[in-house]
Amino acid sequence: MLRTEHEVNAAYQIAIDSHRLNRNVVPAVQLFQSHHRDHREGLTATIRAFGAEPVAARPQQEYVQSLNAATLRTQADVLRMLARVEQSTINAYLGQVGTFQDRRLASIASRLAADDVMHWTALAGLMQEQLPGNALSFGT
Repeated sequence: MLRTEHEVNAAYQIAIDSHRLNRNVVPAVQLFQSHHRDHREGLTATIRAFGAEPVAARPQQEYVQSLNAATLRTQADVLRMLARVEQSTINAYLGQVGTFQDRRLASIASRLAADDVMHWTALAGLMQEQLPGNALSFGT
């Protein structure tokens, strides 16, 4: 899960650095990035509390390549990239919830997924895309 938070933080930095976002969109993107920084810090602290060593983030350039940042030409491209990363993050958390024996970990993962659903929904609104018509749209 921490790897996923590293990636989504990098994606938001790519979005900000792209200079493709309208001024009125930047505050939301910065807010969502701050949420993901908090997620990353919380997960790091939790991992250390369990006596393990947290995985480090990869160099930003690796995220730039893996997220195909060179193809981001418009605000819509940037927002679609962020929405994809958010959806991937949501699905990762939801996929893990049932595997945790520690209920606190399951609760944390659920709360993180809820934040990410909020982000995804706001991004969909910014792109003026329709929300999913079916229930249970997230998770695998």
